[in-house]
Amino acid sequence: MLRVTLRGLLAHKVRLATTALAILLGVAFMSGTLVLTATIGSTFDGLFADINAGTDVVVRSAEVVETDFGEQRGTIDESVLGEVAAVPGVRVAEGDVSGYAQFVDKEGEAIGNPNQGAPTLGFAWGDDPELNPLRLAEGGPPAGPDEVVMDKASADTGDFRVGDPVTVLTATGSQEFTVAGIARFGNVDSPLGASIAAFALPTAQELFGLEGRLVSVLAAAEEGIAQAELAERVAAALPAGLEAITGDDLTEEQQSTTRDQLGFFNTFLLTFALIALFVGAFIIYNTFSIIVAQRTREMALLRAIGAARRQVLSSVLIEAVVTALVASAVGVLAGLGVAIGLRNLFASLGIDIPADGLTVEPNAIVVPIVVGVVITLVSAVLPARRASRVPPIAALRDVAHDESGRSVLRAVAGVAVLALGGGAVALGLGADVDNAAAIVGLGAALTFMGVAVLGPVIAGPLTRVIGWPLPHLRGIAGHLARENAMRNPKRTSSTAAALMIGVGLVGFITIVAASASTSIRATVDDGFVSDFVVQSNAGFQGGLSPTVADDIRALPEVEAVAELRTGVAQVDGNGTFLTGLGAEEFARVADIGVEEGDIAALADEGTIAVYDQTADDKGWALGDTVSVVYPTTGEQQLRIVALFSQEEVLGEYATGLSTYDANNEVLLDAIVFVALADGVSLDDGRAAISTVTDAFPNADLQDKTEFADAIVGQLNQLLNLVYVLLLLAVVIALIGIANTLALSVFERTRELGLLRAVGMTRRQMRSSVRWESVIIAVLGTLMGLVIGAVFGWALVQALASQGFTSFTLPVGTLVVVVVIAALAGVVAAIPPARRAARLDILSAISTD
Repeated sequence: MLRVTLRGLLAHKVRLATTALAILLGVAFMSGTLVLTATIGSTFDGLFADINAGTDVVVRSAEVVETDFGEQRGTIDESVLGEVAAVPGVRVAEGDVSGYAQFVDKEGEAIGNPNQGAPTLGFAWGDDPELNPLRLAEGGPPAGPDEVVMDKASADTGDFRVGDPVTVLTATGSQEFTVAGIARFGNVDSPLGASIAAFALPTAQELFGLEGRLVSVLAAAEEGIAQAELAERVAAALPAGLEAITGDDLTEEQQSTTRDQLGFFNTFLLTFALIALFVGAFIIYNTFSIIVAQRTREMALLRAIGAARRQVLSSVLIEAVVTALVASAVGVLAGLGVAIGLRNLFASLGIDIPADGLTVEPNAIVVPIVVGVVITLVSAVLPARRASRVPPIAALRDVAHDESGRSVLRAVAGVAVLALGGGAVALGLGADVDNAAAIVGLGAALTFMGVAVLGPVIAGPLTRVIGWPLPHLRGIAGHLARENAMRNPKRTSSTAAALMIGVGLVGFITIVAASASTSIRATVDDGFVSDFVVQSNAGFQGGLSPTVADDIRALPEVEAVAELRTGVAQVDGNGTFLTGLGAEEFARVADIGVEEGDIAALADEGTIAVYDQTADDKGWALGDTVSVVYPTTGEQQLRIVALFSQEEVLGEYATGLSTYDANNEVLLDAIVFVALADGVSLDDGRAAISTVTDAFPNADLQDKTEFADAIVGQLNQLLNLVYVLLLLAVVIALIGIANTLALSVFERTRELGLLRAVGMTRRQMRSSVRWESVIIAVLGTLMGLVIGAVFGWALVQALASQGFTSFTLPVGTLVVVVVIAALAGVVAAIPPARRAARLDILSAISTD
């Protein structure tokens, strides 16, 4: 029986080729994702190991705030440096500070894009070569307050040489330095694309707003003293509130944090790989169902000559396993190319992913192969069971007509699964449960499966309606296309279901994005009274110098200026962003829907404003005291002086600048809101404000429309990324359509031959197959759009409290999706249509 199975597999290898391709693509995406994330992780592991190679002990603050963005620590007094240096066994100790620093090229443009790429960092130059990972390639170290060492990559990008003047943007503003030296980071020109500006320690402290403070103290041991032993000696000499850890522990901690942060990125990409494999499961099921149907007589003959049901079942499953193993193995190899392609894709969208070479770990081979085989086996089980139940008498008669469209049991089962899916989605979106995203994902999968189960029941009527114009437009070819699609509703619906998933997700994302865009514009129009917004393009780790707001405030064309600063803290035990704002003028530039209290009261130190729903959830009221733990100053008790209803601008919590500045050391503005004086036109106001912002290349001056466009543009960038990643699922679905039509043509060889014999032209034959493909594609697209619209509406309603103020149905875009799907259906039908048209009439008629 095994010999018969293998020969049958070789005999039907062409039929299984497209099924193998569907498995291959999904496995390749999964393997490529695992390879890429492993590569990034190993690259960072190597980076941290290089940075800390000469460091034996690190002294830092023991005050740590745990947030979703990692640990945040306070700074330490610089006097600790002398205490550490005096510990027996310490060969050398150096102070370490770091902060935001961004070079400006000779044309006045900022070098680097920390918003989407690698960060732009500033450090204190270390004199000891073991503690300093920078190695001078040209020039010397920074000897004075007006000198800087550049990383070689930035120097090459900006065409700088030793002795050239260079402008650097920091927390204190824009300042010109002389390039004292150009350095490499170990053996590379820059660490993973980041730019580095290295200053003398006192200069770095002043530029980063850390006068008299250090981020940490780095120490190297004398020869023969172990790291652990030195760490114990240093710890014993430290005052309370500080800790000493070994360099190895720091490296392991940084590596672990990076792996945790990469977890979301890995999950994000793996989600699309699983979607592709989920779509592929429909194709696998469909392919094996058709093959089993076509081999009914063969199976019956095997049963008639003594094959047991178990043997027939095993035969089909062995075909599935062999197909899956071969496809998965090739898919793993293709995953290397996918990893490179994904990295280039992100780079083309402005997201530079650091990676050096490729790292292939065992899980990138084993997991995708196991997943590919399991999904193939699960998809092939039902067709295999159906094959094992073929009675020997079936060898003497034709295959029964498909009656699945009239099955009451199928209809009931489909509605039940659909209800379960809808219930899970509602639970995940509307209830306060753990793993809400996983519950919603399960609900979405069940919903798609429910529609797929119902497919044969609804496919007949829908196909009749979709194909109604064809007999009138395309004559006999259109009539045959419609009848062929209706004749086997199970095949038609399962083929359309694969496309339904991809299109459903595309429609869902499109609707949510359109609703988000509409809501963003409405929020900006309604919530911002300001005429202009100045924001930093330096990303989370950077910002605008406070001098920008001060200089704009001094302009006679300006009436009010309110700055926002963003830091992290633990509020009531939970790590979160905490905004600082210019309270005196904020009400004149923005409307955040103050429900109780007065936002201007934040001008008093020790006060906080809270989002009203958060206050309700925690049982807080106006006048209550809230515990806030800052990385720098520790626990503070802040009094609630205002409750507001619009979370989009400030987040959940906000303090005045006096409170913010008293508890944070790095004072950078994220956004500056500007309201013009009465009688000043927008053009005159822009011209006046530009005299300030032109001196800061990291400052973007925008009116309200441009500000909204910038936010929507970032959303669209993410949307384009999602579209590209979903394209794989759509391509697999189209492969499924082509596969189904090809197998259908093979199955109907005799019928097609008879049609040609009675006068149907080759052109009509091609047209018939193409239009059948269009019907299937449009059926899957319409079902997908309906599901996507329902999911989109549900999510928008669930996120109403998060700023989704309106549900927007982008009709024009969705119509384009339908048209593209129809055209894709035509393309998918080209090979089977050509095969059908080229059938030899006599050979086709004589086919049994």
